[in-house]
Amino acid sequence: MENSGDRRENAIPQERTFALLSLVEGAQDITVRDDQYDFSILLDAAKNYQRGRFRFRLIDSGLFEGPQLERLTEEGVDLYTSDDVRPSVLELDMINTAARKGKAFVAFFHHDRLMEADDSEGFSLQDLMIAGLCGIYVHISNRENARDLAVLDRIAYSCNRGGSWLVYYHHGPCDPSLVELGGNGAWIHLSTKSLTEEKNTMFLKDVAKSARSAGSNLVLFVEKDADFSVIYDAFMSGAILQFVSPLIDYKSRLKTLEKKIKGRKLDFRAYYLYPHFLL
Repeated sequence: MENSGDRRENAIPQERTFALLSLVEGAQDITVRDDQYDFSILLDAAKNYQRGRFRFRLIDSGLFEGPQLERLTEEGVDLYTSDDVRPSVLELDMINTAARKGKAFVAFFHHDRLMEADDSEGFSLQDLMIAGLCGIYVHISNRENARDLAVLDRIAYSCNRGGSWLVYYHHGPCDPSLVELGGNGAWIHLSTKSLTEEKNTMFLKDVAKSARSAGSNLVLFVEKDADFSVIYDAFMSGAILQFVSPLIDYKSRLKTLEKKIKGRKLDFRAYYLYPHFLL
């Protein structure tokens, strides 16, 4: 009798499999979901992938078991997962240990609220701190759930000690506490939309300086109506600029900075899959 794994493998078009195997021979980043290919195909592709400055990235939807992900990450596959599909910090630690052997890494996006240890379900604050100490890259946004920056400080500090980063995506008005968060080693993603008052722009330099001193940085998403002086000051402070829309045309005051702006690259571990989105 045909088992579910055989049916799934047979359901995958051969053309897609051949396309993946041809991609691994090229010089480019590869991003796939775990439901697009059979595990054995992904493992073969990972073994034949030309490692270097390009990445093989797997988006985890919970289809594979922990040991399967350990095999893939041990072959150099970066794993992008979340609390929606991997609720166990112990399992993440085992996968991350394998990833370190393969010079890969694990990025974990925490969507839920930050819970204390006595809550019965889900990732607790202590779990996230343990994940950071294990070297897992933790990503958190305040888009859906409010975040206490003092609590995030503890996660950022744990990540820093473990050799990874907390990556924080901030929505809404700026908060002076972001300076301390950056000082604890967090990467901070922020939009110029958050600079609603003049006093908000004054501490951008402090945020960038504090983060850079701890080995991270400020990532500023520049909207179309952003004030030039704010953009310039942020850039001169060492921040990395991400333009929401093309702003540098032949009339732009930023034209003189264009090459320098494009030359300041964002570390691939400092964002979750997509560098140009404030998650």
